[in-house]
Amino acid sequence: MGVAIISLILTALLAWVAWTVRVKQGELQEQVHERLELLANSRAEVFGTWLSGLVQQTDKLISSDLFRLYATDMDLIDVDPSFLITGIIPEGKNYDHLAQLTDQFPLMHQTFADFTSFAGFLSGRIVHRSGQSYIGSDNRMVPLSPVQSGLIKMTFAYPMPHFSPLRQTDNGMVIDLFVPILSTAEDNGTKKAVAVVMLTKSAGTTVTSLVSNTPLSAKGERTRLMQLTEAGFQEIVPWKPEGTVALAAAPELQSDRSLGFAKRDSLGGQTPVFSLGIKVPDLDLWMVQEVDVQDATKSLQDYTRISVLIAGLIAMVLSLLFGAIWWRTLGQNQKRIAGEFQHLAQELEQQRNFLDSINDTIPDFIVVKNLSGNYTYANPALADGVGRPEEEVLGLDDIALFGFDTGKRLEQSDDQALKTGRPVTFTERIFLKSQEHYFQITKVMLKEDSGAPTGIVSVFRDITSMVKAEERKRQAISQTVEALVKAIEFTDPYLAGHSILMRDVASLLAETLKLSPEDKATVEIASHLSQIGKIFIDKSLLTKVDQLTEEEKQMVQKHVEHAGDILRQIDFELPVYEAVYQMNERLDGSGYPKGLQNGEISLQARVLSVANSFCAMIRPRSYRPAMSTDQTLEIMRASAGSYDPQVLDALQSALGTARGGRVLEKAMECAVVCS
Repeated sequence: MGVAIISLILTALLAWVAWTVRVKQGELQEQVHERLELLANSRAEVFGTWLSGLVQQTDKLISSDLFRLYATDMDLIDVDPSFLITGIIPEGKNYDHLAQLTDQFPLMHQTFADFTSFAGFLSGRIVHRSGQSYIGSDNRMVPLSPVQSGLIKMTFAYPMPHFSPLRQTDNGMVIDLFVPILSTAEDNGTKKAVAVVMLTKSAGTTVTSLVSNTPLSAKGERTRLMQLTEAGFQEIVPWKPEGTVALAAAPELQSDRSLGFAKRDSLGGQTPVFSLGIKVPDLDLWMVQEVDVQDATKSLQDYTRISVLIAGLIAMVLSLLFGAIWWRTLGQNQKRIAGEFQHLAQELEQQRNFLDSINDTIPDFIVVKNLSGNYTYANPALADGVGRPEEEVLGLDDIALFGFDTGKRLEQSDDQALKTGRPVTFTERIFLKSQEHYFQITKVMLKEDSGAPTGIVSVFRDITSMVKAEERKRQAISQTVEALVKAIEFTDPYLAGHSILMRDVASLLAETLKLSPEDKATVEIASHLSQIGKIFIDKSLLTKVDQLTEEEKQMVQKHVEHAGDILRQIDFELPVYEAVYQMNERLDGSGYPKGLQNGEISLQARVLSVANSFCAMIRPRSYRPAMSTDQTLEIMRASAGSYDPQVLDALQSALGTARGGRVLEKAMECAVVCS
């Protein structure tokens, strides 16, 4: 009866706590929503005002009769207007009109340069309908990017100001402004655009001030900038060298293209936040306001803790009241249970003595631990191994006996044995008396008759001599690989350089593809030895400028068989020989030596195939210069059916990383030396 009443009261208390917390949570989220919306709207208005100010700065220029007349005249010519910049006008009737405008060019150029400098723009240019620039703020005319060209065409088609996405340059974060210069004459009641002024403005200070916290910012609150480009959604990070970071997943925008208020991961990582985003008008840019869920809900957490504490105190008082009654009623039962426990303890002691009589002579370590991880039994072999008396070992846990790191790993294996209920066998390195030992450990769950777990039985078998023998074998293989690599270097430095570069690229691919440790080791060793067979090929064939005859091709392709003759005799314990032997196969069956196709070619060989071709193309040869990275990737993708598309995608992605950049720098240094 007492238990039933206490349970009923506890249920009512928990229901009350849950209801009040839900109400408080709704109120809190509404407050957070209103605050984030206010902050995002205010920052979006600030940025929009800044953009409007940039447009207003250009009004004097684009409304100037001088520039409008000159741009109207330039719009009438059909030849390349960039001759105005060079100052050399070709002769001919088609260039007469352009020549007439030459005299005005110095004044127009100086006026435009003065305007650009005075208005605080980094650079500027006036672009003809043909897409050619004919006036610039300085003499350096950097070619227009595809995005800039597209925005110029859009400004001609829709004569109104346009802005480019934010981008990072040597001058920091910048934004491009495109404004039309309208003709002096009307066409059907409207004035068409006869030129487009492109101005580049530094945006780093403005962006940094927008995303910087103020003294009024709450804890965990952040402002982020997100923009949409042809490459997808990006976060603006002006404090980083690259300026932008691509978002892993596109955000889910609402019908009005705003980012609705919700709990989601932060733009900059996996931190849970409340966030919303307001789109800046006329620009694919969003002001995203975030606050960490942990900080935003701190008051709710405090409220929850207080409510639970009050409910707990009430429950405790009632429990104590009924507990006193229960204690008095069940006193006799406790005595009976105590007697049963005493009898059980005697039986356990008998079982322990029986186990001790068996285990005292076994050289393997045999121990028993309870569910808390403390040793309840250890045979003399373990006590001797750890250098402690048997009675001192009892009561200790793995951390106290073997150290923190080793103890933690052993505790994890205990959990596995308890969860699965099956024996767990693994190998562990343990230092005993300052000596390194390797043990094969088997753990079995100790159960009662009812099947409930009571502890763990562990058997430690010393396999140090076996592990050392395996290590000596691996060292012998490593020395063999080093000897073969030195043979390549001694025979042909070019092949050695190709092997080293190929090893770096193959290792980069293996990391990007997230290959298993065994596959990664196979790729690295095989790439290092991939050219071993070519030391048996006539060097004049490898460096021949003219096209090889069919007979010469067959002679060169025999390098695979030569490599196989060497590598199949070495027990790498990895498919190194197979990877090198299949490296020149192609998915469409056009490779050699066996003409394998698709799934017949191992993944390691497909990685080596891409790495080998890529390294060969970006390095100079006797019959051609080195190719650029983009040109090489384009050629390889054009070879449909030859290379694994997944590996090619991984290569392109890996080359864009910091490690990929270092590999390319190393390749370029090698290319300069070879050339």
